[in-house]
Amino acid sequence: MLTLNPGFVLIAAALLLLAAPRGLRVPTMAGAAVLAIWLMLDREFGAAATMAQMGLPVVLLNLDPLNRIFGIAMLIASVLIALYSGARRNRFEDSAFMLLAGGAVSALFVGDLVSFVAAAELAALAMASVVFASTSEGAAASGVRMLIWFGLEGLLFLVGSALHLSAGADSSVFTRLDVRQIGDAIIFAALLIRVGAPLAHVWFKDAVRHASPVGAPALTAFSTTLGVYALARLFPAEPILIPIGAAMTTIGLLYVVAEDDLRAAGAAGMSAIVGLCVALVGVGSPLALAAAAAHAFAATFVFVALQMVLGAIVERNGSARLSSLAGLSRVMPITSALLLFCGLATAAAPGTALFATLAVTLDALARWETNWLWLLSLLIAPVFFASFALRPAFAGAGETAPRVRNEAPFAMLLGSAVASFFCISIGIAPGWLYAFLPSEMTYQPLSLSHMALQFEILGGAGLAYTAARAAGLTPRDVALRLWDVDAFYRGPLANLARWVGIIMLRIYGATQNGFVGILGATSQAASRLVRSFDRPYSPKSFGWTPVGLIGLALLVVLLFREM
Repeated sequence: MLTLNPGFVLIAAALLLLAAPRGLRVPTMAGAAVLAIWLMLDREFGAAATMAQMGLPVVLLNLDPLNRIFGIAMLIASVLIALYSGARRNRFEDSAFMLLAGGAVSALFVGDLVSFVAAAELAALAMASVVFASTSEGAAASGVRMLIWFGLEGLLFLVGSALHLSAGADSSVFTRLDVRQIGDAIIFAALLIRVGAPLAHVWFKDAVRHASPVGAPALTAFSTTLGVYALARLFPAEPILIPIGAAMTTIGLLYVVAEDDLRAAGAAGMSAIVGLCVALVGVGSPLALAAAAAHAFAATFVFVALQMVLGAIVERNGSARLSSLAGLSRVMPITSALLLFCGLATAAAPGTALFATLAVTLDALARWETNWLWLLSLLIAPVFFASFALRPAFAGAGETAPRVRNEAPFAMLLGSAVASFFCISIGIAPGWLYAFLPSEMTYQPLSLSHMALQFEILGGAGLAYTAARAAGLTPRDVALRLWDVDAFYRGPLANLARWVGIIMLRIYGATQNGFVGILGATSQAASRLVRSFDRPYSPKSFGWTPVGLIGLALLVVLLFREM
């Protein structure tokens, strides 16, 4: 009887895809995800398939409400991306995508720290492979940068886990960690890289920008949300997560507004939602933890759908920049309609998935000490509405030379439409989602009070943006590359590291030459001394002969004294 981790099914499917013919790849990917869902839902809560390795318990399968809700989101997203991927031929990207899904899902359902680190780093390698499989310009360099980030993350995981176990921990089985302990703090730092905390947020936007049309939805579904789960599992109610999450949301909103590349803006928007989830984990109440899980669940479908639509535009238009979307509504009308819906879904319009979870989030933050975070969560919707719905709609309706209709491939439209359907189904009937949350609750998000507040916010934002655009107060959409903290990493910091490396190499070379010179002089002196002993009656060696005889006599005396 198969009782292993559901993620192992996806990993096995990734290996099969390398040899499967093209016609069987989509059924293999979708079938593996469906089988994994069945394995997950067919099991009772609790640990299973536990073994011991090197004196540590290894829990390969542990089901509870927290990892189940994340698992459902990731596995359904796997089915959607499998449908979406049927329009192109790239077996290596298919295999990398399934390996990413398998690593992320396996990390969700293991029950010990060592297995989690192994599965999470497998997912990290697969993420880099997804980027490397892209044919976009600069994808190889982006994949290398991602490997650097996740190499650092893996090193932190390894050191932190070793210190955690050596500090007297009873076992590696999951338990709440304490950031005041050095090993736990290092693990905490590794997880901050995974969620894309400030100063480490650049890897996610950079990877999505350079990924293929299929790779961007895969990175959106399986990367940062795994970090949210791990923080909720290992560091719930950690106060420092509140300002970190708020900073992530603020930075994400700034780049959503400023980015011309909509795929990079979508990645920044996902980072803003993940930041809100991180802050909710920091609040730590049962309702806040449930809101974090629910918001991450809904955001997975909403932003996967958005990246699918943008990927379809990239497939036909060459890019998804606002400055190049003029006439899109006439050339790709179905895709434009789906893009408008996805923009409304990101803005948590009533009847969509994020609206159903935003109601829980606002109630979890409706306290005096978190009122500022409550206001920040309300600010997300109007920013997304203007950036992902209104700006693309105005840009797509712009004047351009007549072009022939060139709609996206059917498989891409199908995947985008099904993902959009999930956004609607969760928003209209969220009761099943609430039933899967870690905390039992009943909500009516479509009540008049909830909808009135959201309609007021979105209506005001829409009127303000439309009036500003009509008055010419909004900035023009220009194809430019925004500076981020990675400009410092690749610029002054990289130059400093290069010069430090050059100086260290020169110091090493000078030191090595010095040692070679000293050793050469010493060996030459020793050679001359040895050659002088071969000529004991020469004038130069005559003075050394008594010294050698005296030394030999002292050595004999010492040996006899020891005996």
